[in-house]
Amino acid sequence: MRYGGRLNRIEFTALIDQQAGRVRASAATLPLYGPARWSGGCRLGEWGWEDDRLVHAGLLFGDPVDSLRAPWVEVITTAGPPMPQLIDLRMAATGQPRADRRAVERALRAASTPAPERVTISVDGVPREFSRWPDEPLGDSLGRGWLAILDEVPGLLLRVSGLDPAGLALARVGDIEPHLKGTRAHLLAGYDAVGT
Repeated sequence: MRYGGRLNRIEFTALIDQQAGRVRASAATLPLYGPARWSGGCRLGEWGWEDDRLVHAGLLFGDPVDSLRAPWVEVITTAGPPMPQLIDLRMAATGQPRADRRAVERALRAASTPAPERVTISVDGVPREFSRWPDEPLGDSLGRGWLAILDEVPGLLLRVSGLDPAGLALARVGDIEPHLKGTRAHLLAGYDAVGT
């Protein structure tokens, strides 16, 4: 039994494969979307379960770390309305510690503000109205971009950098395997870069 230190590559790979199995088993629970005709890299985005029930599933297209050179999009499908997930992302992206209750309340109010604009984005060929926050911090080292939600059940939440809404059309993603393969390669490359 291991009590500390770094997992060896075999153990690390086993954890990746275990998580891939969980994703594979849940992938049909929610409809998954991505940019239509995307030809770049892809991997898993944000996935979350509550009591073994999938509550949100995200697919990432492009590389957020390389966002200065290339656009990227994360499309998160939510089992319920997407606003709570959006608030969580906005709170986390500020990166500021919440020292007291008042600071948390202020941050929560700011993260809960209504979208200043509406945009039309095609989803499976049908124009849909999204609420959009046009200039947002996207997280540590991710820079700025925009967030948008399609407030339905299931809902859609978009995190986007380097693309305008007019240049984005979404389509159903039927095959999760390229995302699992991309995630595995990304995680193992990160593991190998750190060294033993």
